[in-house]
Amino acid sequence: MSWTQREYTPPKSCNSNTMTVPGGSSRGDEGVVVDTPTNTFKEYLPSKTYGNTPITTVPTTTSVPFNTSSQWAPEGKSLAAHIASAMPTPPESPPPTHLATSTICDSHHHEALVDKTTRQLGLHNLLRVSTSNADRYWLTRRCCYVFHCLALRTKFNYANIPNKMILRDDRIVRAMEQVVAEELEEAGVEEQDDCRARMSLLAKHTARANKLLTDMKAAISSTLIRITGYVLFKVFSNLLMSVTVHGGQQEVIDRAAQRDTPVIFVPLHRSHVDYLFVTWVLFNRQIPAPIVAAGDNLRIPVFGWLLRGLGGFFIKRRLDNCKSRKDILYRSLLQTYVTHALQAGYNLEFFIEGGRTRTGKPCMPKGGLLSVIVDAYSNGTLDDALIVPIAINYDKILDGNFIREQMGQSKIPESFWGAVRAIMKVLSTNYGHARIDFGQPFSLREFVHNQKRASFSQLPLSSQSHNDVLPGCTPPLSPSPMIEMPVLSNGRNSEQLQSLPQPFPLSEQQKPETALFSPSPLVMGKSYHQRSLSTPAANGNLRLRRTTSNPSNALNTVTGTNSRLTGAPSSSSLFGTEVTDEYRSLVKSLAVHIVYDAERCQAVMATNAVAWLLSYVYREGVKLSTLVEAVDALRDSLKTRKRDTGFSGHSRDAVLHAVHMLGAGLVRLEQSTTQTSTTNDTEQDFFIRPVTLLPNIIELNYYASALAPLFAADAIIVTCLLSSIDCDLWSYKDCLPDCLVDREKLIQRGLRLAQLLQHEFLLVPACASLLTKLGQVVDNLIDMGLLQDAGKVDSRWSEDSDEDDISFSQQYKLAPTSSTLEVIGAWRNMLAPMLDTYYHAACCLTSLVGKQLPDKEYIQSIQTHVSSLLEKGTLRYGESICVDPIRNAVKLFESESIMECYNHNSIRLVYLTREYDAEDRLSPLISEIDSYRSCIS
Repeated sequence: MSWTQREYTPPKSCNSNTMTVPGGSSRGDEGVVVDTPTNTFKEYLPSKTYGNTPITTVPTTTSVPFNTSSQWAPEGKSLAAHIASAMPTPPESPPPTHLATSTICDSHHHEALVDKTTRQLGLHNLLRVSTSNADRYWLTRRCCYVFHCLALRTKFNYANIPNKMILRDDRIVRAMEQVVAEELEEAGVEEQDDCRARMSLLAKHTARANKLLTDMKAAISSTLIRITGYVLFKVFSNLLMSVTVHGGQQEVIDRAAQRDTPVIFVPLHRSHVDYLFVTWVLFNRQIPAPIVAAGDNLRIPVFGWLLRGLGGFFIKRRLDNCKSRKDILYRSLLQTYVTHALQAGYNLEFFIEGGRTRTGKPCMPKGGLLSVIVDAYSNGTLDDALIVPIAINYDKILDGNFIREQMGQSKIPESFWGAVRAIMKVLSTNYGHARIDFGQPFSLREFVHNQKRASFSQLPLSSQSHNDVLPGCTPPLSPSPMIEMPVLSNGRNSEQLQSLPQPFPLSEQQKPETALFSPSPLVMGKSYHQRSLSTPAANGNLRLRRTTSNPSNALNTVTGTNSRLTGAPSSSSLFGTEVTDEYRSLVKSLAVHIVYDAERCQAVMATNAVAWLLSYVYREGVKLSTLVEAVDALRDSLKTRKRDTGFSGHSRDAVLHAVHMLGAGLVRLEQSTTQTSTTNDTEQDFFIRPVTLLPNIIELNYYASALAPLFAADAIIVTCLLSSIDCDLWSYKDCLPDCLVDREKLIQRGLRLAQLLQHEFLLVPACASLLTKLGQVVDNLIDMGLLQDAGKVDSRWSEDSDEDDISFSQQYKLAPTSSTLEVIGAWRNMLAPMLDTYYHAACCLTSLVGKQLPDKEYIQSIQTHVSSLLEKGTLRYGESICVDPIRNAVKLFESESIMECYNHNSIRLVYLTREYDAEDRLSPLISEIDSYRSCIS
């Protein structure tokens, strides 16, 4: 099995007190050197202790529990315990920093925060504190966590933000007036009674706003943070084998926190424990706790108070009281509170996905709170902000599983007793290792500037040299809803859209005909930003200083280095309709960048690697020795792609550890006996079989999906390749089939499939070219040996070309081998469940012909249809029934203008558009999706 062509060079060793941990795998007889004070792995050294030592003691039952012993494990210690002690999840690659995908974005990452020292620092287990070292007194070692927490500085002067100051903000005043005016108009109040009614409504909404603020605001307590820090040390040390973070990343965060700039921590959301992890890590680094956005479903007795004291501020899961009208007052309060907190010196943490991922891969970002930060920068409230993407991963998720929700059942609301029961269950389980990775901080100001500079450089020279816009008023260009656009810093004509890079080729119907203009005054000049937690404003009187517009500097928005992209402050600028499309495009580009960077720095845990191989390569089961070799190959591929792993040492240990973590409900470990060919002796081996029945396979797929974004582009090209050729490659193993592949057509087909799966994966950041990305995947297939150069062919002789066009298209011939077929087969199988889901969701569109249905009923009908096919054995992948890809398919149909929706009495109804309200008009879509499924075995 050949996943890569390049070998990985281990890092050079550092001189320190080390010990060798024995282990073994198909890579050879190796050991791992562990730095005893820090639990960091330095390099691989040869070892002679493990190589040919078999596992000798196994139970006689078919299903083998994970309590076997080994000759190399210490006496009286189980194999599981020994593996746990030998695997503190050290890094095998340099600390993940920014992985630049385009020169547009190279400069907005703060390289000054990273130097040679930070890159060389090893990984630290946060549960190993210095007060537990052997040179400390017995009492200090015995109560190591107590002394460690007492030595940390937690006393910061967190500024108080009184409700009255927020309620006097201009944005709140305007929102209040707008809400009162709307209610007066609805009530039909006469003019003579207008004053009295207005005062009554103002008093009513002022009281409501005051209560909303009290329920929303954080109330950070330094004492509570210290106590909670100690409690978390005790809890995590019982639940987890290690909580590791790279020392270089911690040093970078220390340097970022020392700057006079707010730091925005943006983690990917996998577990409720994520709310505590970042604050706990910052507590260990003596950095002030950020305010953390949390859903109001967590504002339950005791736990809500605890989260609030640790920095949590609570946001409604649904921002509007009713779907027919926006709650302008609540939106304005949220935006104003966050803006005041940032200016007062608080750092901010929020989950850009909006909720925990139910699939294991990152969700599409939501721009709500991110737009607040961009708005604060745009109107001059903030000079800049450092944004830090964060990825947190676990061997085993602490929140249980999401099977119930993926099967279409409603989520159980959080409650006090439900939380108590969950905690008691969690405390009795071991969850393996946890890994926290901080991406490289980048500047919001530089990001905005680079986006404008990049978009300006794409414009024709005539447009760059001519400006017919009045000073002080720069009308932004409105992009088509189907187009991903860079942000323009000046208004332009519709012809300029042709020169901008597009992720997908546009049809004539998608090309905009006219530019939509929305004048917005520019806010220029110097802004002021208070950034001191040690010296808060006297008496908590924090005054927001906002700058006014400067018309004379309007032209600098195109070429000036300190220019801002702004609009007039509005009460609805959080999610409202007054936001320009240019501004919305900027927020979306920034959100995509954050999620993309966070996913790229996420470490792959042992459970992710094993679950991915069992789900897509060895679905029928595999011998332990074969799986170990596959894990070795997968690790090599991850290193080639500059991805870190959350485990180290020998792959055999990692596989057994992952099997133990996943449990017998997902993976069965069975005894296997083989007879040697030369003698009558038998050899004992294990046979590992995934549980592919519903609903177990959904949970296994959750762990496997952590690798899906990494191989998504490869899977798209491979699926397009296999579905477009007329031969079965598996029948031509190690020989050349008589078929050719056209590079241009393959990439264009890949672009279309990427568009169909746009709600599943973020293949590239907003500044990069998807066309280039897919071209690199094709080049990778050439390096693997699957494709071989067959020369260029004049495209005039193709069926769909114009005779007058003279161009040559690169052709490839296929050269499948056993190793390459195993790799591309895994990539193909990874997309197969999604394509099955999308295909059957498209087939069920016929049920909407001539009528409309509630969206929940339509989704349920798709799941019922898929369930019946699974019972008949027509579908192979049980995970096709999951509700998340079904919802993503519905979003695709809406974006393709096949389906529309509207709300009626708080019920979301879906129906077909006029162009597709007939079965024969749906056939092309169904056939198109089905064409990609032709390669599924």
